[in-house]
Amino acid sequence: MKRFIIPLLIFFSQTAVFAQNPADKIVGEWLNEEKTSKIEISKTGNSYSGKIVWLAHPKGSDGKPLTDIKNPDPHKRTQSILGLTIVTGLKYSSGEWTGGTIYAPKKGQYADCSVTVSDSNKLKIKVSKGILSKTIIWTKQ
Repeated sequence: MKRFIIPLLIFFSQTAVFAQNPADKIVGEWLNEEKTSKIEISKTGNSYSGKIVWLAHPKGSDGKPLTDIKNPDPHKRTQSILGLTIVTGLKYSSGEWTGGTIYAPKKGQYADCSVTVSDSNKLKIKVSKGILSKTIIWTKQ
């Protein structure tokens, strides 16, 4: 009996890997370009969002946790950077995640974003504000 269970378990575990939804490729933890923060992307319903789960320097020079002091909403300026959701609203279609918004706490600015996976370890995030755009790369952790 054990002879049959082990091969069956191996078969089903490998089948689960191949059956993964391609849209879920972005789910996981990603290190930003500067290697100063780690962002965890997760799926809720049919959209994807990302929050900061690690900071290289989580405290300011005063020893207190960093807060979102540049947020355009004064009521949010006391919220911690650690745990802050910075990517929202990404939806998957034809190998790309579009329709998202990204927030840069260092600048206190929101911008539109879209995401592609350049290889299994790199996210290419196109950030657009008005006619300006740039691409940033996050690395899988």
